[in-house]
Amino acid sequence: MSIPLFDCHCDTIVAAEQLGESLRRNSLHIDLERLMTFSPCAQVFAVCTATKTDAQRKAERILALLSSELSENRDIVSLCLSADDLRLAFSEGKIAAFISVEGAEQIRSLREAYDLGVRMLHPTWNYDNEYCGAALGSGNGLTEKGRELVLAAQDMGILLDMSHISERGFYDTVELSRKPLIAGHSDSSAICDNPRNLSDNQFRLLVEGGGGAGINLYPAFLGGRGIDRAVAHIEHFMSLCDSRGVFLGCDFDGIESTPVGIDGVQDMGKLYNELLRLNYPEDCVRDIFINNLCDIIRRAL
Repeated sequence: MSIPLFDCHCDTIVAAEQLGESLRRNSLHIDLERLMTFSPCAQVFAVCTATKTDAQRKAERILALLSSELSENRDIVSLCLSADDLRLAFSEGKIAAFISVEGAEQIRSLREAYDLGVRMLHPTWNYDNEYCGAALGSGNGLTEKGRELVLAAQDMGILLDMSHISERGFYDTVELSRKPLIAGHSDSSAICDNPRNLSDNQFRLLVEGGGGAGINLYPAFLGGRGIDRAVAHIEHFMSLCDSRGVFLGCDFDGIESTPVGIDGVQDMGKLYNELLRLNYPEDCVRDIFINNLCDIIRRAL
């Protein structure tokens, strides 16, 4: 049986733009040719400028490059704007691609972002903005403009990602939300105490709302460099809410190091096989690797 993959977060297009690489084949953690070895396969590509200076213009440049790369490689990848598009891409044997923006200050308006294909949005990245405080920032909650953003995004059909938001902002968003929320690349703070990780209560609230969390492969968030550390976070989240809210958010090309033995997306089969070796049923492992996030997409979009 082929190994499936739906990764909720990579910064590959940002790295490609900086290094002059392409998406089809490159020296980064992810390229399209390596993604094609998984079936079915879906990938969320994040746009992130990592700067407050001229962020909108820089994000537009990265987004334009991503759109161009997806168009040039449409023989193997398909930009998805809905759950129906996701199903169609799988049926055609193509990689299903989604676009996320890390930090709402990078978009000029929700409508413009939506029309450009953005279907996932982080209210904040690593610093505070006019919408909310960040996990690594002041810790402030949603502003009034942030509350308007949450409601408008969900009305429009944009899935909100809580991975970089402050704890207060997280709870403010949960209180307002009428649709599922995700933390697309966040681990468990019970296993590794880091401000970017989720408390047990935060994870439970995501799952109760129809969302969940993506396992981030950054060793600083895992608490070590062994594949066993990723397994520990998966198992802890599963102990709280079985497997339905657990998926993958590897953060490839956005992290400084990876677990030993996982040098890029081509090695994700090692994590899949490790879960099988630990006697998890293959249906459960496939849920973590693809089905759970597909279900969230269907509910949110």
